[in-house]
Amino acid sequence: MQVVEWYDELLRLTAGSPVVALNRAVAVGEADGPRAGLAALAAVPATVPRWTAVEAYLVEQDGDLPRATELYVQAAALAVDAAERDHLTRQAARLRAG
Repeated sequence: MQVVEWYDELLRLTAGSPVVALNRAVAVGEADGPRAGLAALAAVPATVPRWTAVEAYLVEQDGDLPRATELYVQAAALAVDAAERDHLTRQAARLRAG
C-alpha cells in the first residue's frame, strides 16, 4: 500500500506524468489485486509506451491466460528494443505452453 502512496505523491509532483500513472497501475495491481490495477490502468492513455505490456501482465494475474497471451504478442510488436520484444515474446510463449 505504501508503494501506491509513493506513486500518488510522484503523480502530484510530476503533474500527472502518464509514465508514473502507468507504474502506479502496476503497484495498485500488486497491492489491491489485478482488477484494481486494470481499473487504474484504464485512467492512463493507451498511447503511453508499454501500456499493452502492463495490461497483459495484469490480465495474466487476473487469470485470463488466452487474452494475456494475445496482449503479450501485441506488446511485443510495439516494443521499442530487442530485449523488451524478446521478453514479451517469451511471456506469450510461456502462456501458450501452459
